This record gives sequence, C-alpha cells and structure tokens, in this order.
Amino acid sequence: MKKQLMTTTALVAAGVLATSGAAIAKPKLSLGGYWEGIIGAVDQDEDAVGNRVGLDIQQDAEIFFKGSVKLDNGIKITTRTELEGQSSNSSDTIDEAYMGIKGKFGEIRIGSEDNAAHLMTTGTMGSWATNVGQNLAFDTGDWIEKPTGNQISTVNRLDLGDADSEKISYFTPRVGGFRVGVTYTPSFSEGVNSQPERYSTANHSGFAVAARYDGKWDSVGISTAIGYAVASPAAGTAPGNDSDPKGIAAGLKLTFGKITVAGGYHHEMNLRSDGSTTGNDGNLAYDFGIKYDGGKNKFSFGYSTQETEGDNAAGVDEVQNAMLSYRRVLGKGVQYRLNLMWTDYTGEDAGSADDNDGYAITTSVRLGF
Repeated sequence: MKKQLMTTTALVAAGVLATSGAAIAKPKLSLGGYWEGIIGAVDQDEDAVGNRVGLDIQQDAEIFFKGSVKLDNGIKITTRTELEGQSSNSSDTIDEAYMGIKGKFGEIRIGSEDNAAHLMTTGTMGSWATNVGQNLAFDTGDWIEKPTGNQISTVNRLDLGDADSEKISYFTPRVGGFRVGVTYTPSFSEGVNSQPERYSTANHSGFAVAARYDGKWDSVGISTAIGYAVASPAAGTAPGNDSDPKGIAAGLKLTFGKITVAGGYHHEMNLRSDGSTTGNDGNLAYDFGIKYDGGKNKFSFGYSTQETEGDNAAGVDEVQNAMLSYRRVLGKGVQYRLNLMWTDYTGEDAGSADDNDGYAITTSVRLGF
C-alpha cells in the first residue's frame, strides 16, 4: 500500500509538470536567511559533565536559496536549499533541499524535507507554538549538557528519525480551515544519488499522515493538529526489539487577543535498532507554552517534560526544561532576545553519573533577511 501511494503520487507530480505548458515568466532566484550572535552564562553540575566554561559565545546562522516560477496554467514551482552556517555542529552543510509544486490541487513536495506529520503538528505544540526567544527543545541542550549514559532526547517532534531524508509529500488544499498531508519516505538514510539504499541500512518505507485545522471560534483563534507516523525497521533487527517503529503527536493552540497558549503531546515507540532489549517505549513528552504579544515587545514561557527507557529495562531517563524569554523588535528584520532557561536531567542509574541540572541566561541579536 505504501509503495503504491508513493508511485501514484510521483506519477501525479510528473503528470502535472508534463501538462503544465510553458512558463510565462523567467524563473527567479532569491536569498533569505538569518544570523544570530549569542552570549550566555551557565551554571551546571560539573560532576556530571566535567569542567565547562561558565561564559560562552555561540552563533546560529543559515542562508536560504529560493527559486520560483509560475506556469501559464497557474501552477507555481518553488525550490528551497538551506546552507548551514555551523557545519562543524551539523552532519550536513546543506540542510533541507526540496521542490514544491503548488496549484488548486494542493501542494506536492519532493526532496530533503520533514514529513507531513512533523510539519503540520509542530506549530501547534506547546513551546514550539509560543517561543519568542531561543528554542526550548533545541537550545537548552546547547547550554545545559545531557550527561553521558542518559538516553533522553529533548527534541519532541514526530519524525521517527527520518529527519531530512529524501521523501515525497502531498498536502490537500485548505477547505473550511482543514488540511491533510501525507508523506512516503523510502529510506531514513539520506541518499547520495548513487544507488537506492539497502533495507539493512536504516529504517525504511516510512509513512506519515496528519490533519490540521486553523480557524476562529468567536474571537478565539484555534489551531489544532494530529499526526501519525510508522516505518519498517532495518532488515536484520532482532524481532520484538524494533519491529514496528511508530509515533503519534497532537497539539492545540488558542489565541485570545494578545495571549497565546498551547499544549502538545508526543509519543514515539519501538525506536531502537541496535538489537538491545531496552528502550522500546521510545520517547513520551508533554509540552506547554504561553506567549504575550505586545507589539514590539513579546514575552513567552515554555515548559516540557519527557521520559524514555534507557539502558536498564526497569527504569527511565527523564528531563524537564523551562524557559522564560523576552524579544524586542529593533528594526525591520532585527531582534534583541533575552532568555532564562533551566534543565534537570534525571537518569535511571543509581547515583548521579547520568544526572545533571543547571541554569543559563543568554542574550542575543538576530538579523533575518
């Protein structure tokens, strides 16, 4: 069924292009991106992570190359390629790179991009929907370190590990505020345009589906979404250990004038492919956030809690994150940001070797263009 879906969607995309006619305008290439310079001070348990500098300077930067053209039948073709600014901190110098084909039929995306369940649910889930400063899930780990032996992940988004591996997705047009998206991912290992990946390389034949609603009830803005993903494990994985990787995510965001509140649920199961008998319940996470939009001044608070099975079948690794943020618009595309964050890692082992907790305060200027 999954292979039939992929084949049908690919044929539809090819048919749309083949019958689209000539372009009425020359394709355009534009640039976008951002650069953020960050200064932070951190206090954490040195016994868990070793001696670390208390004052650090970090940066976050990315450049987008965006192409677009509109055909004579109204279909728009776009491309996006993202160049990472910190290749030493990423496995890819090029992050996402994909093509979009948009029309009255909806949108088809082909290339290195997140799956539909990931894309459609994340913006409704807790702190993901309310952050005004740094990101609660990603950035707390840059300052307060996860100790060795703790298996937890703070990034609670639905991807089962497929991340930006090559895939094909289809999104329906929005009807009455509702939209549906589906994705097929041949292999969770990013391809190198040589040969199709082997079944034994990674999880494969991934399928994701999501539905989202955006609208209003009286004066309250509502965004809610639910997504599901499933995949086949790498061939040769011990039966019962990683036999059915799957996950579900759901979120609800409500906006009351200048106040936005959001909550999210995320659960991924049967994720481990190393043949071990532990860690099969994956990650379970709850995420909450609130934002106040005062025009040029914005404030937010986010909190998340997660747990996962670690190396011992009887216990779980846990983490709690919280972040209070302030953002000030200094000019077009320029923001000042201030963040106070707290993280508490609790490992399943006796003693404190896989525990860590700490506080950090960061300040930054971000330029988006």
